[in-house]
Amino acid sequence: MASTRDRASALSRLAAAYASHQVRRWTGRGSRGGADIAERVYRTEYYIALTAEERELMPAMSRCINCGICALVAGRLGGAYLPDLSSAYLRPLHLLPLVKLDLEEAGGSKADLEAAAAACPVGVPLPALAAIVRRLAAS
Repeated sequence: MASTRDRASALSRLAAAYASHQVRRWTGRGSRGGADIAERVYRTEYYIALTAEERELMPAMSRCINCGICALVAGRLGGAYLPDLSSAYLRPLHLLPLVKLDLEEAGGSKADLEAAAAACPVGVPLPALAAIVRRLAAS
């Protein structure tokens, strides 16, 4: 069981760290291009930030219930099963080029994502989702 002395020590270290953080934040000394550094570090791991517009679409993109109606309306394209497209942006990003290839024209047929999105009972924006997948795959 932790003693009162240990708790007081931990709380004082926490308070000192928080105070230091606030001072750096208020004086501007803590901002060293953190977003640029993070992007440079994580890009090699295929972690790419979504744009503000793409982040606004997150709730709509997350609504998919995998009912398969979009696949019935638009059919398959390449090896991509359209209900999988709704969660493609959640996949490991090094696999997105494979999904992107499936979204491209294959054998003269192209999935009608507009019709599939119109038939979606929960309103997943499939064309916007496909655009995000294409952008992330190209990065």
